[in-house]
Amino acid sequence: DHPSAEVLYMQAASAVEQGGLRQCSFCGRKFLSTRLEKHTGICSKSQGSKRKAFDSSKARARGTELEEYQQWKSSERPQNTPPRRNNWRQKHEVFIQTLRQARQVQQVLSKGGKVSDLPPLPPIENPEYVACPYCRRRFAPQAAERHIPKCKTIKNRPPPPPQRRR
Repeated sequence: DHPSAEVLYMQAASAVEQGGLRQCSFCGRKFLSTRLEKHTGICSKSQGSKRKAFDSSKARARGTELEEYQQWKSSERPQNTPPRRNNWRQKHEVFIQTLRQARQVQQVLSKGGKVSDLPPLPPIENPEYVACPYCRRRFAPQAAERHIPKCKTIKNRPPPPPQRRR
């Protein structure tokens, strides 16, 4: 029914010499014209449907209390959270600056000087922080969401912190 491997090998060698290979319309691979028909049938089935990734944690949780908890937890969480900005370069620069300042302090102390002789350190500001419009303090985004409504209703507010000179 099927040709032997030797026969197929001989056919392939002669087809390559004569340029008798034909290309599959689905995957682009080249086959003998006798084998292309069988390959096309199989290739069309595999190209038509992509298998979704198997999630073992979902399969393990199916039919247990954990499945109900996961569904409840996913419905509680907002799905449209914006992606966080990646500011690693700025954080890296601040880190390097802090190391240099610490080294400078160590040099002054080792020479017998006082730390008070050094100039004041520049403020470090995190660009991810959100400023409160009422007290001008800066908070992480989630903390700002909690703080701003509370700060809005405060009646006897202390004076805002002094503005930093740049």
